[in-house]
Amino acid sequence: MHILLVRMEGSVFNRSIWEGFSRAFRALGHEVTEVDDTDVPDPAALPSLPDLLFAVHGGTVPTETIALYRELSIRTAVYLLDEPYEVERSTSWARAYDWVFTVDRMTVSIHAARSESAFLPLAYDDTCFRQEGKSYASDVLVLGSPFEHRLQLLAPLRRKWGRCITWVGRGWRPFCPDGKHVDQFVTPEICARFYRGAEIVINIHRDSFWSHWGETNRGGIVATHLNPRFWEASACGSFQLCSYRADIETFAPRAVSFETSEQLAEQLDGWWEDEAGRLRIAEDTKRRVMPHTYGVRAQTVISLLEGGSVPEAALLKLSL
Repeated sequence: MHILLVRMEGSVFNRSIWEGFSRAFRALGHEVTEVDDTDVPDPAALPSLPDLLFAVHGGTVPTETIALYRELSIRTAVYLLDEPYEVERSTSWARAYDWVFTVDRMTVSIHAARSESAFLPLAYDDTCFRQEGKSYASDVLVLGSPFEHRLQLLAPLRRKWGRCITWVGRGWRPFCPDGKHVDQFVTPEICARFYRGAEIVINIHRDSFWSHWGETNRGGIVATHLNPRFWEASACGSFQLCSYRADIETFAPRAVSFETSEQLAEQLDGWWEDEAGRLRIAEDTKRRVMPHTYGVRAQTVISLLEGGSVPEAALLKLSL
C-alpha cells in the first residue's frame, strides 16, 4: 500500500507521533510519502496516486484538498490528537475524512455521526523510546510547556523541591528560577534521554477544557486518554507521578496518580524515600505499556481500513 502521510511539521510536540507512524507503516512493508500539513499537493500533481491519505491532526489541511482525494476513491483518514479539548473545532474538518481515529474514547460517537470513527490510544515509537541508551540524570523531571493547569499543581512544590527539579521546555524560568533549566524545545531523542535519567518524572495532563483556540469543549467532556509523555516515559523505564486520567486504570492500574497539588506533594515526599518501590512500579508500568507501539497502532489502522475488526477490548487486553 502507498500511504501519503501528512505530518505536522510545525509542531515540535507531535513529532514523535507522526514519525512513529511513518516508521511503523514502513516496517509493515508499506510505501510512505511524507508531506507537510500546510502543503498537501493536489493528487493530480503526484507522480503516482496513493492508496491512503493519513493525516496526523489534520486541522490545517484544506477540506477541499481532502475532497479531491476522495473523488478519486483514495481512502482518507485523520488521527485527532487534541480531543476533547478542541472537539468543537475538530468536527469541522474531521468530517471531510472517511475515517476518524481519536485519542480519546469520549469523542468517538461525536465523529461517528459523519465518518467511520474509532478509538486509537496514543503509543510510543520503540525505535526511540526504550530503556537502553544515553541518559541525562535528574532528581525530578518536569518536561513540557507551562500550561496554567500545570503551574497550579506545581506551584506549592517550588519552595521545597524547586532546586531539585530539571525544567525542560520554554517558559519555566519565570515560574521557578531554581533548579536546572533547559529553556528550549527538545527532540524526541533528547526527551528519551531525560526520561531514562530521571529518578521521578512529574507528568501533568492538560486541563480538559483548555485550548489554544479558546472555548472549544463547551460541552464539558472530561478527557480520559493518556498523553504521549505517559507512554514514552514508561517505555523508557521511568517512574512517573501522573495526573489522573481514567485510562490509567485500564492501561496501568498500578501507576501512581494524583488529582490535587496536596496529593502531588505528599506523593513526591513519600516516593522519593522509596527507591525500591519506584523501581517496582516503573517496571510494572513498562511491562504493561510495552505492547503499545506505533507499530501496533499502524496495524490497527490498516486492519480497520481494510474492513477488519479491532474491538476496543482487544486494545485494552494488550495491557493485561
